[in-house]
Amino acid sequence: MTSLAERAHAAAVFIRHNNVISLHGPYRGKEHARTAVRLAAALGLDLDQITTTPDWLRRRTTPGEPVLATAICPDTGENYTFLSRSPIHDDEPFELLGPCPECGGTVPLVEIRHLADLGTHLAQPPRAAEDIRIDTLPDTFIRDEGHTCTCSYGEAL
Repeated sequence: MTSLAERAHAAAVFIRHNNVISLHGPYRGKEHARTAVRLAAALGLDLDQITTTPDWLRRRTTPGEPVLATAICPDTGENYTFLSRSPIHDDEPFELLGPCPECGGTVPLVEIRHLADLGTHLAQPPRAAEDIRIDTLPDTFIRDEGHTCTCSYGEAL
């Protein structure tokens, strides 16, 4: 077991290192590293269990371009993909991505601020398209670019 000081130091080193080696440049590198550190802390995982990639689907040209972060369960090997829409803001929730119940596109299903949010979501059985209540989904669900063009849940973008 490592001490809090050692874990904090490792996180700072991880951010500095990724800032330097990132293929996406120093600013995007720092955003990716900070996203990984935030998600690892929220889920109680080690940094080597989080990978990040640019989100080419939701890409924009403003600062804080979206980052996809994949968390790998150390016990089951199962992957969970999260979206950080604005990685420059540390107080914004992650969005757990999963299939739209109608079109199957990869869209935000729930906001995750901490491990208990993920646990609450995973404890619920999957719902059929007709059982989905829009008021229980993130605000970004309807306008997300992950919906197919024929999906009745997605806005015409």
